[in-house]
Amino acid sequence: MKNFLLCIMALFVLITSGIAQNDIIFKINHKLGDADFAMNEPATNNIGHNFQVSRLQYYISEISITHDGGNETAIEETWVLVNAAQATEVALGNYDINDVEAVSFHIGVDSAHNHLDPASYQGSHPLAPQNPSMHWGWAAGYRFIAIEGKGGSNLDQTFELHGLEDANYFQTIVTLSATAENNELIIGLDADYTRALEDIAVNSGVIVHGGYGEAKQAIENFRDYVFSPASPSTSTLDFEEFASFDVFPNPAKNGTATLKITYDYDATYDVVISDILGMQVEYFKAVKNNATIDLQLNKAGMYFISLVKDGKPVLTKKMMSN
Repeated sequence: MKNFLLCIMALFVLITSGIAQNDIIFKINHKLGDADFAMNEPATNNIGHNFQVSRLQYYISEISITHDGGNETAIEETWVLVNAAQATEVALGNYDINDVEAVSFHIGVDSAHNHLDPASYQGSHPLAPQNPSMHWGWAAGYRFIAIEGKGGSNLDQTFELHGLEDANYFQTIVTLSATAENNELIIGLDADYTRALEDIAVNSGVIVHGGYGEAKQAIENFRDYVFSPASPSTSTLDFEEFASFDVFPNPAKNGTATLKITYDYDATYDVVISDILGMQVEYFKAVKNNATIDLQLNKAGMYFISLVKDGKPVLTKKMMSN
C-alpha cells in the first residue's frame, strides 16, 4: 500500500511539474494601418475613402485562451470596454497557462447580460452606465461597437456606426504565441481600425444605429479583419534606457504609496493609473523629471501605472494595493 501511494505521488509530481501559475495580461495595440491610432488622425480604408475617427468604443466578452497543447481556459465574468483613445491592458487573473496558442473572444455583450439594467453595476464596471452611453435600451441592450467621425475628400461628411443586437454577437479567434516570463504572460493584439471600415462608404455621411446595414458590416469587419497578433516593438525597450519609475511600498499600505519618476534628460510625460479592468482611476499631466507623486487608491487590488507620451503608454508597471 505504501509503495502504491508513493507511485501516485510521483505521478502527480510528474504531471504537475510543467505547470506554473502566471498573471495573464490582455493587451490591445490600437492602430491605423501601420501607424499608431490617434483620434481625428486622417486615414484611408480599402476602397480609398478618407476618414478620421472622433469616437471608437466596443465591448469584448467571453475571452478564452488555448494553450499548452490544446488546453482551453475560459476567463469567466470578464467584460472589457475598449476605448481606442486609451491604452487597453487588462489583467485577466492568475492561471495555469505557460504557452499560448490562440485567444478567442466575442465582440459585444453576451445575451445573458445584454438586457440587464446597467444601473445594477457599480460605477467602475464596464457594463455600468457610460458617458457617452454604450447602452441602447432595455430591449436592444448594449452598443457592441460605436464608431463616429468624418469622411469624404474634405473630411466634412459625418458618419456614425452603432452596431448592436444579439444576432450580431460574433466570435473572433486569433492564432498567436506568447510565453510566460517572470510569472507574467502578455497576450498582445494589434487592432487595425482602418479595417473596421472595410468596404464601407464613409464619404457620403452614412449613419446607421442598429443591427443592420453598415453597422452590422462593421461588427463583421471586427470579427474578420481588425485583430492580428501584436507586431514586435522596441519602443518600450528604447524608452527604458532613458526613464524609470519606482512605487513604494508595493503593495501599497492601506492604498497609500509614493511614485518616484526619474528621466535621464529634460522631458515630461503623463502618468495614468488604471485598475484591473483597464479603467482609469488617476491621471497626472506633464510630470517632470524627479517628480514625486503621492497615491491614494480607494480599493484593494491590482493596478497598472503607465508613463504616457503622445497618448501612447511607453512604460507600464504593475502594483498591488492592500
